[in-house]
Amino acid sequence: MLTSLTVSNFAIIDNISIEFGDKLTVLTGETGAGKSLIIDAIGLLLGERASSSMVRQDAEKAIIEGVFCDYNPKINKILVEIGIDSSEDILIIKREINKNGKSISRINGFVVTLGQLENVSCLLADIHTQLDTKKLFDIRNYVDFLDNELTDKTLKEYLQLKNKYLEVLKDYKKIKKDLEDGEENLEYYKYRLNELKNLHLNSSEIENLEQELYILNNYESIYNTIYSIKDIFKNNNIVSGLYDIRNLVSKLINIDPKYHILKENLDNVYYELDDLETTFNNEVRSLEFDESRLNFINDRLNLLKDIQRKYKKDIIELIKYQEELQSLIDNFEQSDFLIEEGKKKVILAYNELVNKANELSKIRKENAKLLKENIMSTLKDLCLDKVQLDICFNNITFKDFDNSTVFKENGVDEVDFMVSFNPGEPLKPLSKVASGGEMSRVMLAFKTHILENVGLSTIIFDEIDTGISGEVANSVANKLKAISKNTQVLSITHLPIVASAADHHLFVKKKVVDGRTVTTITNLNKEERIREIATMISSQKDEITSLLLAESMIDKFCK
Repeated sequence: MLTSLTVSNFAIIDNISIEFGDKLTVLTGETGAGKSLIIDAIGLLLGERASSSMVRQDAEKAIIEGVFCDYNPKINKILVEIGIDSSEDILIIKREINKNGKSISRINGFVVTLGQLENVSCLLADIHTQLDTKKLFDIRNYVDFLDNELTDKTLKEYLQLKNKYLEVLKDYKKIKKDLEDGEENLEYYKYRLNELKNLHLNSSEIENLEQELYILNNYESIYNTIYSIKDIFKNNNIVSGLYDIRNLVSKLINIDPKYHILKENLDNVYYELDDLETTFNNEVRSLEFDESRLNFINDRLNLLKDIQRKYKKDIIELIKYQEELQSLIDNFEQSDFLIEEGKKKVILAYNELVNKANELSKIRKENAKLLKENIMSTLKDLCLDKVQLDICFNNITFKDFDNSTVFKENGVDEVDFMVSFNPGEPLKPLSKVASGGEMSRVMLAFKTHILENVGLSTIIFDEIDTGISGEVANSVANKLKAISKNTQVLSITHLPIVASAADHHLFVKKKVVDGRTVTTITNLNKEERIREIATMISSQKDEITSLLLAESMIDKFCK
């Protein structure tokens, strides 16, 4: 609901701040005082287009800011999608209209486009005027009017089945396309697969070959180093010298047994060094430069690099590509089986989805029947018992299992509201019926019953009660009161009976301050309300009869 509105430098509004309550709020005041400007300001918050002519004379820009709470939770999803924090559960919408014609829109401090603002506002509030009674009644939204908790549950199940169907349909179409493409390129695929298979690719081969190549290229250095080590062993008599030391230590053992441990250590070192000398001698004799191996490695590396350049893939990607080619060829060779299996899965998912779509349609048709009965009853209360109404559904024929276009996000239903104001006249789509006094009451009847399903937190009526009186006026007041039980209602009115039904009463007045016209807003207490409604009943402000009547009318709605 709209909790507060601040407007500055907007037409004849200098600077006002209004606090709104829940349920029914009426705005009254003389013609031209600025009541409709308040509605226009709210309209700008809801995405209406701005004009530089709206900016108050001698001001650079007009600023309008509204604070909303307890709004439709679906709005938070939209806010997240456009990158706006919604954790506070409060919505602050601000419009700045500059004299140069530029307009800036913000939601919770973030600049948004007019389209983004409209996406949010269509779930936030609706303005209902005599000249614009169909804003809420976009034919694309009609299905939502018929939904409730049962349809929401069924719709959730429908969407799960729809996603499953779309997934298997996508797989099926991909198999068919791959096979169609594969048939044309089968020989090409086979040639490529054969080429890659003959290479016997290994993910670590290049790394291993490059290491081996490095060793071969450094053969001379390796040979010279090992030969030098062999010479050190030989020329320095390392092993034979250690052998002599062992013998001398053996003599010490005969004298003192404690040298036995030293002898064991010397034996271990001796045998290890003897093995090492033998190893290096053998290594020198076995070292041989293999030129043919060097040439093979160079040729192999060049071949692998050429194949990588040809396919624009590294070895790991080529191995994966080889597997994909094999899969394509295998799939083609068993294409009949794959297509048939894919088709079975699609048909099964399709039939499940069709059944759930029909179930959803059946519930909506039952809801439509009840909605029609309720609206017709309300039309009778509004003295429109001659109006005829029908809620029509499209006829869907399910025949193509691979045609997903019939399955929309909200089901398969397309709904239209048909209306006729006079007996004998044909029913016409509600969206094409001209506006007027009767149409305004028809819309009021509709909104009495559909607003809860739509999820709007605020609805605004701008003088929809013009030109009515008596029993009809009383019915309008009762309907506005009924709507306000679940939805915040703001209504500009000239009817005392409607003003009497209000939970909050705002009085709009125009006055001249320092030679300039300004609009002021006063939140009336009960005594002030009685005087204002008495004035609406009779121009004699203090006429006892009018005052008593006004008080009794207020008390009637307070019960």
